[in-house]
Amino acid sequence: MDQIDWHLWRSFAAACRAGSLSGAARALGTTQPTVSRQIAQLEAMIGQTLFTRSKSGLVPTAHASALMPIAASMIDQAHTLERLAKSASAAETTTLTITASQITGTMVLPPILAAFLDGHPTTRITLSLTDAVENILERKADVAVRHTEPTQQELWGRKVGTVPIKLYAHRDYVQRHGVPHDFTELSRHRLIASSAHLRRLPELMALGQRPALDCSDDVGLLAALRAGVGIGYCQTPIAQDNPDLVPILPDYIPASLPFWIVTHRDLRNVLNVRDVMRHVGEGLNAYCRRSL
Repeated sequence: MDQIDWHLWRSFAAACRAGSLSGAARALGTTQPTVSRQIAQLEAMIGQTLFTRSKSGLVPTAHASALMPIAASMIDQAHTLERLAKSASAAETTTLTITASQITGTMVLPPILAAFLDGHPTTRITLSLTDAVENILERKADVAVRHTEPTQQELWGRKVGTVPIKLYAHRDYVQRHGVPHDFTELSRHRLIASSAHLRRLPELMALGQRPALDCSDDVGLLAALRAGVGIGYCQTPIAQDNPDLVPILPDYIPASLPFWIVTHRDLRNVLNVRDVMRHVGEGLNAYCRRSL
C-alpha cells in the first residue's frame, strides 16, 4: 500500500459512523454507489472484509472496528491541517461558507450579508441553509449561525442576542374568525405549528388540540401564516416586518430564540472569517434588539 487514498478512508469512516451506505453518502455529500465502490476498493486494497450487510444496515467487522479509531484520527488530522494552512495563509480566505437555519438564512441574514458584501467586494459567500447542525469540525462550514450554545471545545462562538417568539395571525384570518382573548378562545381557532415544536410549548399543548396545519419547516409555517391559514408563532422582528400580521395574546411569549455565531478556533483569526463574524454578529444583535 504505497499511497494513501484519503477518499477511501473517509468513506470507510463515514460508513462506520452512519451504519449505512445511504447515511455515509449524506454525510459526505456524495452518492450511495460512490461510497459502496470506495469501500469495495479499500477492502480489495487491504485484503480484508470491513463490513457485513444486515437488515439494519452495515455492521463493521472486528478488523474494521480496530481500524476505525486510527482512521478517524487520521481524518481529524487532515481537517486540522487544512484549517491551519488556511489560517496561516498569506492570501487570506476569499470564499466563505456560512450555515444557518432555513428561516434565519431566508428572512434574517440576506440584508446583513448584502451590507457585508458591499464592503468586501472580493469575498464570495456560500450560504448553506439547513435546520440540522452543520459540522464545522469537518469543514462543512466556516461560520455557523446557531440557536444553541456550542459544546465542542474546538469551537469558538458568542451569543449575540435573543428574540421572543409570539403568536400572530394574518389580518384576513382575524376578519373572518375574530381575535381570541384568552387560551379558552384560542383553543377554538385553527393552529399552525410543527408537532415537534408544539411539544416544547406546554401552554399550547394544554389546549389539547392538534394543529390544523402541521408543518416541519419554519419557512412553510411562515408562508401559511401570511396566507391566513390560522394562528401561528413567529419571531417578533419578522412579524414586525409584516404589517398584515396581527399579534395574538400579545403578553404571551411561548418561547425565546437565542442567536449564536460560531467558528472553529483555528479560523477565528483568518481575516475574512474575523470580518464576517464581526459584521454578522453586529447585524444579528441589531436584529434581536428590534424586539426590545
